[in-house]
Amino acid sequence: MATATTSDYAAGGGTTTQALAAKPNKINSKIILGELQKIYTSLCPRGCSTLPVSAFKSYLSGTQRVAIHDAPSGGEEVKETRVQKWVHKVFGHASQAASAEKLLSDDQDITFDEFVSYHATPANSALALPDPRKDWSRPLNEYFISSSHNTYLTGHQLYGSSTTEGYINVLRRGCRCIEIDVWDGDDGEPEVFHGYTLTKEISFKDVCKAVAKHAFSEGGSLWQGDAGEGPVIISLECHAGPEQQEKIVKIMREQWGDMLVQGIDPEDVESLPSPLELRRKILVKAKYLPPPPKVTPIDPTVPRVPPPAVADSSSDSSDSELEELAKKAHKQKPPKTKVTRTLAELGIYCSSHHFPSHAAQPFTDEPTSKIPNHVYSFSEKVFANLHAQHAESIFHHNKDYLMRVYPFGLRFSSSNADPTEFWHRGVQLVALNWQKCDEGMMLNEGMFAGEGGYVLKPESYRPGGIGIHEERRNLDLTIEAIAAANIPLPEKSDSPKRFEPYVKIEVHTETGTGLKKKTKAKRGIECTWNEKLEFKGIAGVIEKLTFVRFKIHDEEFGRDDLAAWACIRLDRLQEGYRFVNLINNEGDPSDGLILVKISKRVY
Repeated sequence: MATATTSDYAAGGGTTTQALAAKPNKINSKIILGELQKIYTSLCPRGCSTLPVSAFKSYLSGTQRVAIHDAPSGGEEVKETRVQKWVHKVFGHASQAASAEKLLSDDQDITFDEFVSYHATPANSALALPDPRKDWSRPLNEYFISSSHNTYLTGHQLYGSSTTEGYINVLRRGCRCIEIDVWDGDDGEPEVFHGYTLTKEISFKDVCKAVAKHAFSEGGSLWQGDAGEGPVIISLECHAGPEQQEKIVKIMREQWGDMLVQGIDPEDVESLPSPLELRRKILVKAKYLPPPPKVTPIDPTVPRVPPPAVADSSSDSSDSELEELAKKAHKQKPPKTKVTRTLAELGIYCSSHHFPSHAAQPFTDEPTSKIPNHVYSFSEKVFANLHAQHAESIFHHNKDYLMRVYPFGLRFSSSNADPTEFWHRGVQLVALNWQKCDEGMMLNEGMFAGEGGYVLKPESYRPGGIGIHEERRNLDLTIEAIAAANIPLPEKSDSPKRFEPYVKIEVHTETGTGLKKKTKAKRGIECTWNEKLEFKGIAGVIEKLTFVRFKIHDEEFGRDDLAAWACIRLDRLQEGYRFVNLINNEGDPSDGLILVKISKRVY
């Protein structure tokens, strides 16, 4: 799998899919136009060369499953009906004004060019546009949050470059939780790098400057798309000593100013705020250290007893990773760095506590697991072991409290696990290596497409919601792969004449295995398949946690190279004749399109 580029629209954070779906498609392929002509002709009454508006409306409501209501869309003073509002939204471009008026007047037919124009609109993408009524007012623990691991790296985990560009890139792509590994710098100034590797150091101050400049969309008006407005969580993995920890705090306060959440003692937090309350704010996830005991007057008549030593009760999410790296480097892992209270005080809403691993029921019975702002961090390997013992407890814990899971330390090539495994367990912060466009990042793209880095969990995953068994459904899904145009080649040097593409559809569910089907291979970057791929009776489906992945491969001897792909969450997969916008195998947007017909039944 190719390494992702550093483009602001590289896939993974949801901005690529949104950018592709936010503008009308250019449909100039003779093959695509020919297939649309067949659909148009089949809708026209016998003997007619144009499509009556009434027939087009029936097509919209029947085949396309578009809800059209003539009831008013607002109060009594609002004259625009819902159908008018929908028409103006779909045919909103100036060049489509005539089509909009025809649809509203009912007295003229729809021409083929207007029919094509409709199918080219963003509203007709296979991916439904983001819901503008999305609820941003729920507590942080009720959202899945787009997260990055070893954000400073732009390639391999052992010898890739460390750069501020890594932070700029993922923030612009919609990531809302970034990781900063900070160490004592040789010149007395804190530095960011990956311990026990050949990665080069970068200045902690430069990282903070980059975060300050690129954390949020310009203008302060975009919740969804690009960086967005949702709060940014800094997963601070601090390996610096006390002296440089003071500098770390000073730098963050100076560079982030009013954006930094501060001034509240972690012990005073009773509940987590919402992304709306934290709009354009920066939160720090830091190790917890209790405040020093209050000084009381000494009674000379009472024998003095030495105070107990305060153990480091925090956990560092990179401890296990450092241990693996130290073994690889044939070195001894350094002792844990004790956090200063000054730094710990910044972990207001994300306070990293030591996990009580020796307890019989660590997620439910231990006092630490009931602290409102605590965060547990586990490597994917540790999480898997814990889940084998405490599956139900983890799920219920994650309804109320934050959890972060990050890649196992030996994933040196920057590969990723399947993030859906952790989302299904309610983990909010599934940290991925954004350096590579692999299956994990494709699924992350599908989850967060145009969502501004925050997706509200399904109801059964939130406190007080319905039971998870009540939310599970069955699924029948049929996708007819009709035709494609402008398919990007696996390699730029490949010949279009020798390119033999086929479409592969994969359905990702919690329990489903082997849910993959493919078409026969054709030839060229423009081709037709007209093949139906059916998935019947898929059980245990939660729409918001089910993903449909479209992939185009080049059929070859041996391994079939990936040419392009798209990933769409089931709850946003639209029915009818739709266009799937393709991303190339490096994670960059392309002009590639697949014309499909989608039918889904969730019951």
